[in-house]
Amino acid sequence: MSYIIKSTSGLINTRLTDVGRRRLSQGNFNISYFQIGDSEVSYTAVPGFNLVNNNILMPSFNAQNDTGTPESNKENVKYPFYLNGGNGNTYGIPYMNSAVESVYNSAGSKGFFSASTGTNGWDIQVTSAYTITSNYVLDMSTCTGQTTVRVTLNFCSTTTGTPQINDYVVINFSAGTPSCGKIETTPFLTYKIQNVIQVGPSWDLTLDRSVPNYSGLGLSTNSRFAKVYVYPSGMTQLYDTITPLPFWQTDTLNFESPCDVINRENTLIWNMNIPWTESPAGLFNNVYKDFTKYGSEGYVGTKELLGYNESSGQTDTGEVYYYNSFDEKIVVSPEEQKTIAIIHYTNQDIDNVYGEKFAAVPFDPQNPTTSTGLATHFKLSLPTLMWHKTTGTTIGADFYIDPPSVNNLCVPYYIESSVNIDMNDPGIRYFYLYDNNIDSNGNLNRVGKVFPDQQMVVIDDEEIVASMSYKSNRNWTLPAPKISLVTPNLCNPNNQSQQGIMTSSNEKMWVTYVFKNPSAFTNSLHCNYYSVISGPDTGCTTTSQNVAVRFGDEFKFLNSNISQFTGFSANKLLVLCQFRTDNLRPNPTQWREIPFDSVLSSTTINGLLTASGLTNSVFEITPSLYNSASIYNLSNYISGLPTNGQNDILNFGDEYFFYGNIETDIEATIYEMKYNIILNNNQFTNTSNPTWASGTTSYITEIGLYNQQKELMIISKLQSPEIRQGIQQFVVKLDF
Repeated sequence: MSYIIKSTSGLINTRLTDVGRRRLSQGNFNISYFQIGDSEVSYTAVPGFNLVNNNILMPSFNAQNDTGTPESNKENVKYPFYLNGGNGNTYGIPYMNSAVESVYNSAGSKGFFSASTGTNGWDIQVTSAYTITSNYVLDMSTCTGQTTVRVTLNFCSTTTGTPQINDYVVINFSAGTPSCGKIETTPFLTYKIQNVIQVGPSWDLTLDRSVPNYSGLGLSTNSRFAKVYVYPSGMTQLYDTITPLPFWQTDTLNFESPCDVINRENTLIWNMNIPWTESPAGLFNNVYKDFTKYGSEGYVGTKELLGYNESSGQTDTGEVYYYNSFDEKIVVSPEEQKTIAIIHYTNQDIDNVYGEKFAAVPFDPQNPTTSTGLATHFKLSLPTLMWHKTTGTTIGADFYIDPPSVNNLCVPYYIESSVNIDMNDPGIRYFYLYDNNIDSNGNLNRVGKVFPDQQMVVIDDEEIVASMSYKSNRNWTLPAPKISLVTPNLCNPNNQSQQGIMTSSNEKMWVTYVFKNPSAFTNSLHCNYYSVISGPDTGCTTTSQNVAVRFGDEFKFLNSNISQFTGFSANKLLVLCQFRTDNLRPNPTQWREIPFDSVLSSTTINGLLTASGLTNSVFEITPSLYNSASIYNLSNYISGLPTNGQNDILNFGDEYFFYGNIETDIEATIYEMKYNIILNNNQFTNTSNPTWASGTTSYITEIGLYNQQKELMIISKLQSPEIRQGIQQFVVKLDF
């Protein structure tokens, strides 16, 4: 118990009583009466004392407790005022005037990066709050495609950790003088440590898969080091070790600093899980673990809840789509969604860091203020992403609910249940997540959804998901090609022996592609967009057709000079395809790979593919090419895929931290339970306080609100005694 501080407290201080809280828990909370009183006033004890200066106790937590001895008490208004005259009834009828109000705040930016004036406006956080250590580099001249590398000491930030088995390593393959925390437009690849051996101040790290091949590039002694950042193997090792303690579990008598009483530090990063419901192309489950054994399988239910598995149980006011490299809109049905990235803040904080929800107030051009709460303040940043839809050539991408280049896209969409209509009208609310790159047709690229009420972001653009997957072996995205039917190139129109591969609308060809690097840099996951086309309509005039694959100008980061170490490089393009005569999804084990070396050989530079060579070529899938093509095997491109029964090897779905930043405003809805206490001129003028004399001034210090049984539900105390005079109104308010 304490006294109300007059200089800082509100006019009326209000608390639920114990009985009030019990009735609330029973669903039996109601207010029927009020009393006013002056129980903390002595009118005669100190003659001439200014009663306004009288100190008032705070309302007690244990007011009116009826749980039994020894806890029970009955703290009503000790000296109530009479409704009329000097005796009789002391109860009045309050008037309910409840209201709803939204309040906003800014949660700031949280993640692995800090604002900077560098290459893309971000630096990597290098302190021990984020990394096990950031004090090592890798000599890239020793990278020949092996799995064991030696990292050497190079001071970056004060940290005490060292690499351990199962830790994660992010390597920035940017040859040059090691630059602490700086980001350049170069590959960032994430590995899991399988073994460590200390060699003096250095460490030999065995990784889950091969590193790139930089042999034969003639790297100079002073410009060949890649920066190494080591992160913990799980959330609790570093990011959740400082868990705020509830005040009732802390020795409040023994403290040297505020942190000894209650530690209010909250977790600095966001979590990420990538559940799969279909194995990637080229995954042979008779040898390697398939999607049923991937990490993050515990999040498949969320994928279903949010509408990414099947269509029959829901309707949706929005849709999932992306644009191919010719700016054609490609809609992805829930059944076609192989994987999503779920970004969430599942951390051990008692502080409600993100309030009740993300704030998403639409921008108002008639009132263009920067008020807290606008959807324009939500931003998800991926500083190490090489996004093929960018309008520039700099690494990093930002995504928004309401992009700054447009400011009119803050439109809510809803997922509705087709089974339980009581969930609908409107349903589960979400907003699209867009980039800020307006194309020539005025389109922005949507890449996911923001669920403000679940405080969650879902990336459903499957190429961005691939780039965020540790095992995909790339931090760049690949554009979706345009596929179309094309009549076979017949030298002799009368020669009917040359047939196209597609002859009927019942046939389908699934298409994607992969880059190969047999002698330089690194192999990685194929393009995670799967395109599909049906064969020609049957009819007497219909001819068989081949499938043409074309690319638009979206290879912004394809580099034909590997010694520059920017972007990524490739030697070969292989079109992956699968011919089917049913409506089923493609079988991961039946994709075929068709190399198009002959088409691109004249456009390569030093044996490396060029963006212009890809965009100026047409890649035609013919029967002969398809029938002679090899079966695509993902293990030929990504080493270290865990085999069945092989544990503790990094796999798809094993991601747990979101390597980016999120900043947002937050919102809380306050439901105000308000009761107006109206005192008429000729009512509640006389008090039962024995120290008061009729005809003298009286003061109010407390207000009690009661239920029908006249149990005290709410007790309010005034900051200072208030003179009772004329018509008065007090407002008792509780916020929920």
